[in-house]
Amino acid sequence: MDCARHASFKGLCASLVRYLAAVYALSVSASAASAEPPPALSDAIRKYMYQFVSDVPDNSPFRFALEDLNGDGRADAIVLMSGPRWCGSGGCTMLILQGVDNGFEFVCKSTITSEPIRVSKKTVHGWRTLIVYSKTKGNVLMPLHEWRRYPLNPSMQPRASRAEVNAAEIVIE
Repeated sequence: MDCARHASFKGLCASLVRYLAAVYALSVSASAASAEPPPALSDAIRKYMYQFVSDVPDNSPFRFALEDLNGDGRADAIVLMSGPRWCGSGGCTMLILQGVDNGFEFVCKSTITSEPIRVSKKTVHGWRTLIVYSKTKGNVLMPLHEWRRYPLNPSMQPRASRAEVNAAEIVIE
């Protein structure tokens, strides 16, 4: 039925379109959250483990989000590792990898990080500030340091205000 031709159905059609758009948006975000990582990201994580971690199998599970953290137009990766080698009572290891022409390059790691992980609109030294959950302090700000590293220990960072938390986008929950 052509909704534009039947005035009595315009409201119903508009509601139906909004409903279908919401269902589609939920299915897209659900599939993105459960999506397989790009092969280049998996390769970069294996490379990181080979270079820096000797006692971990290279198939450790992880969750990830792809976001342009440094404003260069390329997706960078926020990776939250999981499993007993990467996690303890305070949280898990988070890796940040920069998107480059041929994949991803390791930038830095943070320990004892818990979800949710948020990306703020605020930038420091050209990189967006992260807001992560620290079990001892709650939501904390993780700005990039001048030496191009996010803080190693979130529990040592200042708390994020409610406004900062609300303005940031959750990328890993």
